[in-house]
Order: sequence, then structure tokens, then C-alpha cells
Amino acid sequence: MKTALLIAAVLIAVVIAGAVAYLAMTINGGPESALLNARELFMKNVTMTYKFAISSTFMIGNNEFPGMPSIPFQMGPLMGVAAISRTPIDDATVINGTFSFRHFMGTGINFDIALWRYDDELCYATVFNFMGQQTATHCAPYVNFTKYVILALNESKYVGKGTWDGRTTYCFTAMLTLAPTQGEFQGLPMIMNITELCLLSNGVPTNITIYLYPAHQGGLGSMFVNINMTLISYSFTFNQAEFTQITRGLIP
Repeated sequence: MKTALLIAAVLIAVVIAGAVAYLAMTINGGPESALLNARELFMKNVTMTYKFAISSTFMIGNNEFPGMPSIPFQMGPLMGVAAISRTPIDDATVINGTFSFRHFMGTGINFDIALWRYDDELCYATVFNFMGQQTATHCAPYVNFTKYVILALNESKYVGKGTWDGRTTYCFTAMLTLAPTQGEFQGLPMIMNITELCLLSNGVPTNITIYLYPAHQGGLGSMFVNINMTLISYSFTFNQAEFTQITRGLIP
């Protein structure tokens, strides 16, 4: 009887200690709290608006001609503003904004994308306003892209503080290999090198810089994709009206 009471007391003490530690991290802030809150964003409604730039660079040359420098060939950049709104219900996400190619067109292209889980499938609906309105709806075997974000957060290393809108941010780096499963990345393992990931204490990312490239480069050269994102604004809401409009009535 005494042993059972002792075990119960120890378990209660462990639970209380864990709760106190969690509250201390959340209240006091800091890098650990920012990472914890970033993971918990997937359990909340949240809308984040970013300015973004995406560019692709191909390095052509020196594997075939030793001694000669590689020749960089850059495509893009693709630039614009996008609002990303997510709810944990059915993993529903809606993205809308405007983008343009700096070297090819001066006017922006409006786009809307909705994604949601339906049983074992990942469904999406898109609307692009380019040379008229282009729409598409499709479902494919479910792919949990959220796991890669969680993996990146788990592998993150703290490198220092920053600021966003006068508020302190906590910045991290991470590098991980994205193994192909269920057909992601066309069967190719990819390297994700996150050189900057700055978070507010509530977990909202403010600055993101990512280099993405195949783990095994081709014989004639190499390539990588660079993604830069800067937070403009955020709110803990889900853009239900936009999601319903794109999916033509679906409510997650």
C-alpha cells in the first residue's frame, strides 16, 4: 500500500514539475518557448502574410571540364506577396496572393490555392488569373508535408536574436535530408538547408531563408532553389470565406 502511494506521489510530482516547466517556458519566452509555440501553431487557426522571392540557379560546367569554373544560370526570381491561412480541421489551408517574374513580366498574377485532407487523400483547388481565369481541382494520395516542418524545428540550432516590428525574434538554422516517401520529390532525396529561421515568442516565423537542392547532383552540373520569406502581418484566425470561395462551398 505504501509503495503504491509512493509511486502515485512521484507521478504527481513529475506531472506538476512538467506543467510548471511548460508554463515557465511559455511565460518567460526565449528560444525554447518560441520553438515550442511554433510546433503548436499546427493546432491553431493562423493567417500569416509574407513577402517572398523564389529563384532557381543551375551551375553548369566543371564536372566535365576540370579546371574551368562553373557557369551560373539563374531563373527568376519569382516575387510577390502571399497570405497563408491554416486550420487544424482537415489540415485545411488557403493561400492567396500575387506573384510576378521580374525578367519576364511587370504585372502581377493573382492566385488562390486551397488544400485539405479528405480521408486518405490530399485535395487541392487552384485559381490563376493569367490570360483569363485558370482553375483546377484534384486529389492525390495524402502527403503529410507538416512533418517536414516539425522535423526542421526539431533539428533547429539557436544562433541569436533578431527583431521584427520592434519585437524580439529568436533565430535558428537547420539542415536536413528529405527522404522520398509516397512519391514526394519524384523519388529524389532532397537537402533542405535553412540558413535563417526567426520566430516570435508566439512561434510565428518572421524571416525564412531556405536553400533546397538534390542530395545527388547530375554529372553536367548542379542546381538549387532559394526561398526567402519576410513576415508582413499575422492573426490567429482562419480565412474561411476565401477557402469556401475557392472550393465552391466546401467548409472544413
